[in-house]
Amino acid sequence: MLIDRSSQTRILFGILLAGFIVGTLGCSEPTSVTSSPTPTTAPDAQVASATPAKVSAVEAQPTSNDLPGIWLGNAILDEAKLTKKISSLPSEQQELILAKASSFLSTIMAVEYKPDGTLENDLEMVSIDGQVMRDGSQGNWRILESRDDGLVIETSEALSDGTIAKSRSFLKFFADGKRFVTGVTLGPDLQDCDAMIVFEKQQLTGLNVAEQTSETERR
Repeated sequence: MLIDRSSQTRILFGILLAGFIVGTLGCSEPTSVTSSPTPTTAPDAQVASATPAKVSAVEAQPTSNDLPGIWLGNAILDEAKLTKKISSLPSEQQELILAKASSFLSTIMAVEYKPDGTLENDLEMVSIDGQVMRDGSQGNWRILESRDDGLVIETSEALSDGTIAKSRSFLKFFADGKRFVTGVTLGPDLQDCDAMIVFEKQQLTGLNVAEQTSETERR
């Protein structure tokens, strides 16, 4: 697992693990914003360069056998909704919100759901002030409900204070069964922008989750 985990990133990771981020992710007021777009760039161009196109999941019929394995996830936002949200704001506020969006979009998450019901996670993201934050943890998972288009799962994670955090999330599968998407809820600046994490199943074996993430970063 990853090392040098601060309490801040541990809390951040524990919330992201559930697929529901309540509050502001990477959105604390910075002393200097190094990832914000330049003032000379038009707002539409800033958003387009910072956000990929929206991905829509296709309904499939997943089973409990589809989840075990290593999954690599990337964050996405709806660029049209983000552009509309900031279009009437002053340029200074636009830049700050775009920096927050870029911070969220930098998220890379790897999760291994093991057949025995345990899981291992690693997370990396760049904060609004340019700091690379990495964290990881171990926990357990179980399927609560199987739906036509996805799975409702419960995950639990041991926190640094010794308590166990349990959360539920809905994993909406693509038709190929090798990808799923889960929605996240961000703070007020980015809410209503369809924030999601899209996961893709990895075929490599013999690597732990941290190594899997490092391999992806080198591509």
